[in-house]
Amino acid sequence: MTTEIDPMSPVPRYRQLAAILRKAIEVGQYPPGSRLPSEKTLNQTHGVARETASKAMDALAAEGLAAMVPGVGWHVPPEVAGSPDA
Repeated sequence: MTTEIDPMSPVPRYRQLAAILRKAIEVGQYPPGSRLPSEKTLNQTHGVARETASKAMDALAAEGLAAMVPGVGWHVPPEVAGSPDA
């Protein structure tokens, strides 16, 4: 599993980051109900701008894989499509 952003890739960085996080959710690194890394953490660990991290999270939210909890942060929804519990 690729866990690094390829700055030379034609794929936008936010899509690369979303793919990394999607895979982590799929393999259970972030199970349903768990908290996802903050945009600041994603910035530090993947070397992306905060806006890039934000767009990646928005992309995951559009897929139903992430949900923003105001004042708390991003979480994997309790029932994620494709999870064993869903």
